[in-house]
Amino acid sequence: MKRLSGCSVVLTAMLCASQVQAEAVKQYSVADFFRNSDFAALQLSPDGEWLAAIGPYEGRRNLFSMRLSDRKSARLTSLKSTGRSASNRNIAFFFWANNERLIFGMDAEGNESFSLYAVNRDGAQRRELFKGGRGIVLVPTYTQLLNRLIDDPDHILVTNNERNKFYPDVFRMNIYNGKMTRVETNPGYIQAWITDWDGNVRFGVGHPDSRGRALEDGELLRQLSYYRPAPDAEWQVAHATHYFDGPVFTPLAFTADNQSLYVASNEGRDTRALYIFDPETGQLGELIVADDRADIGSGLEISPKDRRPLWVSWQYELPEKVMLDEEFAALQATIDAAFPNQRNSITSMSRDEERMLVYSGSDRDPGTYYLYDKAAGTIEFFARPRGWINPGDMSAMTPVRYEARDGEKINGYLTVPAGIEAKNLPLIINPHGGPYEIRDYWGYNSETQFLANRGYAVMQINFRGSGGYGQRFMDIAWQKWGLEMQDDITDGALWAIEQGIADPDRICIYGGSYGGYATMAGITKTPELYRCAVNYVGVVDIMALLDYHHRFREGHYIQAWGKRAIGDRKADRERLLATSPINHLDKIKAPLYVVHGKRDPRVPYDTQYMPLMRKLRGTEIDYKSMVKNNEGHGFRGESNRIELYTELEKFFAEHLGGGSATVASGPVASASAP
Repeated sequence: MKRLSGCSVVLTAMLCASQVQAEAVKQYSVADFFRNSDFAALQLSPDGEWLAAIGPYEGRRNLFSMRLSDRKSARLTSLKSTGRSASNRNIAFFFWANNERLIFGMDAEGNESFSLYAVNRDGAQRRELFKGGRGIVLVPTYTQLLNRLIDDPDHILVTNNERNKFYPDVFRMNIYNGKMTRVETNPGYIQAWITDWDGNVRFGVGHPDSRGRALEDGELLRQLSYYRPAPDAEWQVAHATHYFDGPVFTPLAFTADNQSLYVASNEGRDTRALYIFDPETGQLGELIVADDRADIGSGLEISPKDRRPLWVSWQYELPEKVMLDEEFAALQATIDAAFPNQRNSITSMSRDEERMLVYSGSDRDPGTYYLYDKAAGTIEFFARPRGWINPGDMSAMTPVRYEARDGEKINGYLTVPAGIEAKNLPLIINPHGGPYEIRDYWGYNSETQFLANRGYAVMQINFRGSGGYGQRFMDIAWQKWGLEMQDDITDGALWAIEQGIADPDRICIYGGSYGGYATMAGITKTPELYRCAVNYVGVVDIMALLDYHHRFREGHYIQAWGKRAIGDRKADRERLLATSPINHLDKIKAPLYVVHGKRDPRVPYDTQYMPLMRKLRGTEIDYKSMVKNNEGHGFRGESNRIELYTELEKFFAEHLGGGSATVASGPVASASAP
């Protein structure tokens, strides 16, 4: 780490953006795109004197700390992929519990059942606080942060689902010895808890009271919000809706006075907006921010100092933000002026708001972190986590919109190789996972940039059901797997052909999770469209997926949700069989690559990957496969990622040919240090 040369400046005069000189766009190695960043998830300690981050060591993601006064750093964990103490585990996340102690999580090699550990900022007093489960289940055992309890530095509030997988209890956890004391016992129908700013559990979201009776599907899909005015008061229903048939109501946080809540709701409108909600009357109050094109709410940032709302951010096509505080609005304007043509955001701040980390990046720039000191009025270069990537070599991600066959407007993003005309290109259709409530976003994406660097255009499609586009866009996607949802993807490929962007003889489809399902549906429903396909941890048998949901004795809610969102195993059996790609493998013409992790808790290896392999064997289908024993729903290990994309590079080159990655590039403005 170093200070930005010549650029430690008074904020009101920051004009030191450098210029990346014109040069040929080079082809980067696979490892350049998929090796671990030098630093990730940077966070300031509450007092702003220290910083912690995840960084690489011996091929694994480890935890590091740094004292900002002298920039001395320390590695706090020793996970490694070689030697006698080799481990396949990585640090998945961490947070500061107080100014001295950090808590971090690791899962059991992909099963998403995270164990929690604590360690001091100097590496001392490391201790396991909670041991995650070793099995592979849809809803893993967890202990998750609920409240940091700033007035009690020895404890945090956590939710824990060991007693009931779907309805967690609340505990006070000692962060030094791991002792847990129950403070709220779930009555059996609360799915999520919310505390006020004093650490009192006063709001919960769940179903109707199920004590002494079994709930029918309709009742399970009713969402009730429970509230109590004081910690010792009785719970009362503050709001009622229905997941499918009613307006969305998502509580976010209490207001500063602990009397009202910030909520995201689309009551009386299509898109979700940010409101003040009065739990005593059950009514929405002040409308804070709304956008008729896109959902708003989850991007609310609240001051750690006095709990005032600072800003709310969201995306329609590009990142957008409304500042809710005058001081921060002025600060944001100054940062944006200093780093023009970038997307700039404050990602971490001290509790007194005196120090902040500023991230500056774009669709072509993986980003730079700067450290802002309010008292000194300075901002200085801190780190470029992927400094080996030159933004001038990367490709622009452009929002696109087209009309599906039924007239529905579909949004997405098109990335064309840098310096190459968007004409007659090999194209990779890359549908996202989910599928519901998930979407693709504008910004730097290592996978997309890798494919573009190899000469392929990449199209990411936010098909109906993708999150962020309002309730109507969601409603028209329920039970449409392999039907209109798939048509949206097909129509995107046809649009790219019609526009002259894609060579109709060089189109592949590649997706993960639901995107893997869409890949398989694509090559069985429209086999003439694609020249190759990659199914990455994807569903191939919808009936088997719903059967998996029904394995869990306590999983009544997820069973009811699957029945309504995807289909009823009995009433919709004919449709589910017809839209399960595993039943139509005889239609496949394209070479297929299937990738899976044996420890996948969401799309099980035994009921999705293995049946597909058994059916593919002995056919004339050209297929390959890659399985990793120590991975789950997507490859997290650095060596596994590099191996995967090395193989996919060969696969796409064999079937698409690709384009030149060494082309002339014009000058690109950048706010990053060279």
